[in-house]
Amino acid sequence: MIKKLRANWLSIALAVVVLISFILSAIIWTNPFQYDHPRRENGTGASQQQTTQSIGDVYLPTTIVKTNGDNNQQLLYSQRKNLIYHAKKAMTGWQLGGTSTVKTNNSDVYLSYLRHRNSLMLSYPDDISGTVFNETFKQSIDTNRVKKINHIVIPLNGTKAIYLLSDSHYAIYRVRITKGSPESMVTSKRGVKPISVDHRIVNGHAVMIYLHSFTLPRLAYQISDQKINNLSANLMSTNQHTNTTTHQDGNRTVYTDGTNRHLVYDATRGTVDYENDVGRSDVVETSQIYSHFYRALVKTGMPLNNIRFDEVSNGGRTITYRSYVEGFPIINDNNYGGAKLRANQRGTEHYLLSLYTVQVPLPLDGSTVKLPSTASVLNQLHENGHFKNVTNLRVGYEWKSDSENHQTVKIEPTYFVKYRGRWINYTALLK
Repeated sequence: MIKKLRANWLSIALAVVVLISFILSAIIWTNPFQYDHPRRENGTGASQQQTTQSIGDVYLPTTIVKTNGDNNQQLLYSQRKNLIYHAKKAMTGWQLGGTSTVKTNNSDVYLSYLRHRNSLMLSYPDDISGTVFNETFKQSIDTNRVKKINHIVIPLNGTKAIYLLSDSHYAIYRVRITKGSPESMVTSKRGVKPISVDHRIVNGHAVMIYLHSFTLPRLAYQISDQKINNLSANLMSTNQHTNTTTHQDGNRTVYTDGTNRHLVYDATRGTVDYENDVGRSDVVETSQIYSHFYRALVKTGMPLNNIRFDEVSNGGRTITYRSYVEGFPIINDNNYGGAKLRANQRGTEHYLLSLYTVQVPLPLDGSTVKLPSTASVLNQLHENGHFKNVTNLRVGYEWKSDSENHQTVKIEPTYFVKYRGRWINYTALLK
């Protein structure tokens, strides 16, 4: 027996190596990126990639601010836990009752509610409808009364009510809590980084400003590259028997179905420009735009686990979605990680999409970027004469493409300003 083992030791060793290799491969494929990374709870891990997000996940608030008894406000930011998710989970267990109007058309009163003492405030980046609020938090508030919402103010002093705030007409609505406790919203401070902020009303909108300089981490993500063949098939398919034709135009591929669908894929930028003439008889109602475009996003097949509602414009008929990381939007010229969908009253729907979205977080060296206070940024814009054309301001992450590696992306935090209707890195105006 021993002689046989000695004679065949090489074969046996090889078999053992192969067996170990299979075991290790299985572990890696079933548990990818199992380093101790703080963002796994943020819903961005590999296990989340194929999860179809609900409409309530796509239309979640994106920031959470705590106001203390002395009116000091802090943006709650965490790489370890998804604070918005925990807030949503708590609120879906409540039962909300009657709704009443507190005040409208008074900016001073409105600002006082934005700074409501001993409260948490969940904010959206732009208007969402009362219907979307109900869908997100499993509630049934009066949508005839509450048509738009920008902020959800949750008092933590025992008040059995929440306040819904709309920047439009500075409307404040009080909604009774008939079941549930706002105190359940208080989360552990462990892993939460507070950033000093305040709110101002600028050009009719509530703007969050950062009172002091602060730091945010540089981040890196693995990119999901959706296949154009799959995306084009999802968008061009119909119940009718039509044939899709394609032709090349330089770096662009043009798809048409001979009737009402037209798609242009730009291989250089990885973007898709899609147009569909649905006809006047099938024009979607403006009140249904949010849910209609959510279904359109699902149909594209693009991963939605990091996609969030970001802006609504054009009279409520255009919605922009962006990838969000750690509660901050990713912004870039090519709309990587996002989508912009428009439906006009003439029956034409127009989608601008990116094939690239961020998916799996990757470890970095822990480097950070120090950002100045908002006042410092505005002063610099004043000095350069650009402030008069700035209508909004926010902190986000800029997508920085790596020409040598198209599978990963490094993103850096910075201020973005809305300059002549377009979000750009504020430093571009200082050159």
